Amino acid sequence: MKECIKKNKILLFITIIFSVISSITMVGVSLLLQSTIDKVMNGDMEGFKKILIFTLIYCGIMGLLYFIYDILSKMFIRNVTRELRSKIFSGIINHNYKDFNSKNTADYISALTNDIKLVEENYITSLLLVLQFSVAFLATIGILLYLSPLVTGCLFISMLLIFIVPSIFGKKLESKQMNLSNKLTSFTTVIKDMLSGYDVIRSYNLKKDAFKEFEKENVDLAKTKFEADKLLVINETLSQLLGMGTQFVAVFLSAYLVLKGNITMGTLIAIVQLSGSFIQPVIMIMSYAPKITSMTSVIKRLDDISNYKDNSFIGNEDPFFENYIEISNVNFAYEENKNILENVDLKIKKNKKYAIVGPSGCGKSTLAKLILGYYADYSGEIKYDDKEIRNVNIEKINKMISIIHQNVYMFDKNIKDNICLYEEFSYDNINNILKLSGADKFINELEEGLDYFVGENGNNLSGGQRQRIAIARALIQQTPILVLDEGTSAIDMQTGYDIENRLLNLDNLTLMTITHKMSQELLSLYDEIIFMEDGKIIEQGNFTDLIKKEAKFYDFYKLETA
Repeated sequence: MKECIKKNKILLFITIIFSVISSITMVGVSLLLQSTIDKVMNGDMEGFKKILIFTLIYCGIMGLLYFIYDILSKMFIRNVTRELRSKIFSGIINHNYKDFNSKNTADYISALTNDIKLVEENYITSLLLVLQFSVAFLATIGILLYLSPLVTGCLFISMLLIFIVPSIFGKKLESKQMNLSNKLTSFTTVIKDMLSGYDVIRSYNLKKDAFKEFEKENVDLAKTKFEADKLLVINETLSQLLGMGTQFVAVFLSAYLVLKGNITMGTLIAIVQLSGSFIQPVIMIMSYAPKITSMTSVIKRLDDISNYKDNSFIGNEDPFFENYIEISNVNFAYEENKNILENVDLKIKKNKKYAIVGPSGCGKSTLAKLILGYYADYSGEIKYDDKEIRNVNIEKINKMISIIHQNVYMFDKNIKDNICLYEEFSYDNINNILKLSGADKFINELEEGLDYFVGENGNNLSGGQRQRIAIARALIQQTPILVLDEGTSAIDMQTGYDIENRLLNLDNLTLMTITHKMSQELLSLYDEIIFMEDGKIIEQGNFTDLIKKEAKFYDFYKLETA
């Protein structure tokens, strides 16, 4: 947060200057009132005309100054909130795989929307107003001392009571605002969950139940917000009451001094007007100060997200893959004392083709994720040509590997954007990849072709079409390593066979396929089959040898093909 403000310090400085000037001009109105009333009381018509003309010019200048200040303050708020959102988003996408998935994505959405709105309204705007009112307060004191030191002293004594209010409500308000932020996150989570699960809600006729759950969260959110607002109202009401009391002190004391002949009627009017300028800034400062302090916890949470540092992969060496990936005695657990992988030893040789098979939950995908650098908290070693993956630049590892997931995610863009992913490729390159992935067949039938918008998460496409695009997306990167994690599961058997067969015939590609498909025609084409069970590699070898061995893989194969 502080960095975002510092980046706009020049704009903030200019904004404060115009705030100072406009606040002083506003306070200066009291002197115009004093002069006007005194000239009227003295019957000075010429003096009255002159001050009338001066007042019109003065008001025009004052309006212009306030306009400039308002524009500058809005620019400052725009810049700070924009940069804060950018920092938060950057922090989110820089999370490593494990840390990112430790939170619900609704937490991140809420931080970028709800929390930013709270910070804008209760912190940035309040901070600017406190600065503005502070200047007005100081300017008012100067003029009041000039007009009547006695009245000024009495106003100060009365004003001391107002300072008690923030100390009473500051901590409570911070707690209420943090509760509100948490409730907004919870509300966003429920909305996201319900909308993402629309098909389930519709299919199982859960509309009433879904609405009931939504309504509960809606009521809780409204209640939590009202609790925070209620405390703000109490704070502001007490401040207003104390302010009015202080203003009455100024009015009656000044009236007494007029009766005594110590000050003029014009001075009385000026003091009455200034007492409002004296008290109102104090009231506003006391109202807005608790809002600023109440944002401490929310800002800390946003700073924690935006200043996130990935301490899992801190290596900066360049990775190489000229010979092999070697996995030695690797153990890994998502939860303590619940190993997913145990004592895994494996060597993946360059340009060889590997099929990783085994029952569900045996650790196949987890093994692939460790090779991809998703997790660093494993024991043992994972080496790319003798360089441990934790010692190399993980982003460069990511550029060496493409993965085709079983659950394909599509961005709400056109087909070309979903394949090219922000990069430019030649027309011939794209066409070759479309043929290799089998995506050309359905794309050529679309009127818009590659410009066809896929909709939210590819809702305008079938599962098989999404998977073909995912294959094209991975292949166009031309990485030396490709991981196919059930990547053809949504495609019909013949098409899936054709695509996988093409991949197996690519010479300059190291292929690791995680599959449940027990096709003899395909499995026999792999250089090596890795059979896993209960987080361990049980058997390795080519299809023919493993079948002849009639051990664990043989039993699994027979069971799956029965």
